[in-house]
Amino acid sequence: MKNCRICTIIRYFLVAVVFIIILALTVNDKLHYLSFVTSWNAAILILFFGLLLFLYKVYEYMKSKN
Repeated sequence: MKNCRICTIIRYFLVAVVFIIILALTVNDKLHYLSFVTSWNAAILILFFGLLLFLYKVYEYMKSKN
């Protein structure tokens, strides 16, 4: 049976969430290494990749236009 793309993404997401929960439960004292992961850093990362994707799409559009 062939899996759809959305189902595969959801499965990867769920596996990542379970892995993070297991990590948080087993390694309590060493999680200070992940203190840089904040909501602001995630927002900046998402905006950065969104901007890169936008610039790439504009470049592809300009290239195909000529």
